[in-house]
Amino acid sequence: MSSETTLFDGSDEWGQVRVIERGPHRILSFGPADEQSRILTKQPWLLQHDYTRAMLLSLLFCQPKRALVLGVGGGCLISALANAVKGIKITGVELRPLVTEMALTHFRLPRSKRIELVHQEGAAFLAEGNHKRVDLLFADLYGADSVDEVQLRESFIDNAAALLKDDGMLVLNCWEEHRHHQGLSRALTRHFSAIHSCPTADGNLVILAGRKPLTTTLPRLREQAQQLSTRLGYPLADSLGRLEPWP
Repeated sequence: MSSETTLFDGSDEWGQVRVIERGPHRILSFGPADEQSRILTKQPWLLQHDYTRAMLLSLLFCQPKRALVLGVGGGCLISALANAVKGIKITGVELRPLVTEMALTHFRLPRSKRIELVHQEGAAFLAEGNHKRVDLLFADLYGADSVDEVQLRESFIDNAAALLKDDGMLVLNCWEEHRHHQGLSRALTRHFSAIHSCPTADGNLVILAGRKPLTTTLPRLREQAQQLSTRLGYPLADSLGRLEPWP
């Protein structure tokens, strides 16, 4: 069994924040049985959770120049994007300043002019609508116990769609139980014609939604996935094999 060391144990007005070193991994936790983020300490850009790997299937369908990440956590998605996509500009929106402090000091989130961090509630940020339109919008809003259900609301999806470019893609991290969430389904089908989902080994359900139909053939998609896997440092074949039309 790997040894475990607590590197940080603190709190803010929203609750606990812990950073744990466990063997080669570093873990961000908001509660006793919670694991918000996990990195390989020596390779922080190499995604460890199945659901975050599935979220980057979006790079098969989009060549992003600008991305928006709602819910920074340990910064895993941002680190992976910055490493895989040359020149990409990323805005990360995180409610808790203490969390972004941990991402920068303990999870090696890159300090770069191409990465902007905003401390604000994700739904409020979208509702303001002041950000430049993006190619990719990731919504990964979770607390210690569950998904933040604000990202299932129709108004949230409406505002997210408004910030996407015409060929942009919305990527949601949900749970399997949300597959038949009526409000979420209504909003997604109102704005997007190409909606797919990917169940993961973590019990999550990743939703990828775009306005343009996917015209790539399956053999070509597998070839692209192999090339992208090399850039990301992990295989995409399993996640691609689970990708299916919504719902």
